[in-house]
Amino acid sequence: MTVDAVVVTYNRIEKLKECLNKLAEFNLENIYVIDNASSDGTSEYVHDLANRVENVTAFNLKKNLGGAGGFNYGLKKFIQESTSDYAWIMDDDTIPESDSLELLVQGIESERGKVGFATGQVYWIDGTLAQMNIPVFSRNSHTNSEYNYVAEASFVAILFSRTAIEKIGYPITDFFIWGDDVEYTQRVNKNGLLGIQVKNARIIHKMNENVGIDILNENANKDRIERYFYNYRNRLYLSRKNGLYRVCRSLCGRVVGLGNILVKSNNYKMLKIKVLIKGTLAGLFFNPPIEK
Repeated sequence: MTVDAVVVTYNRIEKLKECLNKLAEFNLENIYVIDNASSDGTSEYVHDLANRVENVTAFNLKKNLGGAGGFNYGLKKFIQESTSDYAWIMDDDTIPESDSLELLVQGIESERGKVGFATGQVYWIDGTLAQMNIPVFSRNSHTNSEYNYVAEASFVAILFSRTAIEKIGYPITDFFIWGDDVEYTQRVNKNGLLGIQVKNARIIHKMNENVGIDILNENANKDRIERYFYNYRNRLYLSRKNGLYRVCRSLCGRVVGLGNILVKSNNYKMLKIKVLIKGTLAGLFFNPPIEK
C-alpha cells in the first residue's frame, strides 16, 4: 500500500523540522507541507527542503486558513496530484513512532473496504495520554487487543483511505480551527465507513501543555482566548447536525460554562464571556459548505 503525508504548519519552524525529520524515516510516496502563511522563515525552509528532497512538495498559502483550511487544501492536493492509497495527516508538532504507520495500515487492511480512517494512541511528551486527542469510541464499539471502533478522532497522525476522501469530500475550511476533525471523522462514519483506533500505534503530540480545550485554563494569552470563538461556534454547529437533544445539551453546557467563568478564579472574565456568547450566537446560524 502507498501512503502520502500531509503536514499543516504555522509559525513553528523548529517543531516542523522535527516532524519532517521523523517522517523522512518512513516509506512515503509524497510529503505535502502546507504552510499557512508563516512569518518565521518556514516558507524558505520548506521550499529549500522541497528542492533537495524528491518526495517533499511545499505549498505556501497566501493567508492563514487555519488547520481546517490547511487540511482541506492538503487533501485536495493528495487527490489531485497523487495516486497513493492513503493520506496520513498531522500538524507540525506531531511525532509518530517508528512502527506507527505500519500498524495503522495493517489496521485498515484488516477490514479492507470497511474502514475509512485509522488513528493511533496519542501521548504527550511525558508519556501520559494527550488530553486533547482522546478519541470517542462508537456506542457499539468492537474491542479487542489491537483496536477499537471510533466515532470521532483528531487530526494527529490519522490515516485516511483514498476511498473515504473521494466518498465524503474534504474538511470544512470555514471551521478555521477546532471541530473540523470531529466533523470530518463523524462524516466518515455517517457515510457507512468505520473508524478505528490502533492501540499500539504510538503518536507523540508535542503540545506546550497537556490540557484539553477549556477556556478556563487560558489565563495569559488574549489572542488564544479570542480563538475560542471558533470552538463555541463550530461545536454548536455540530450539535445542530446531531439532533435537538444535542443542541439542548450543548446550550445547557454553555450556561454552566458561563457560570464557571464568573465564579471560578480566572483572568479576562469579561473577554471570555464575550467570546462564549458571540460564538454561541454565531453557531446558531453557521452553515458552512462541504466540498466534494
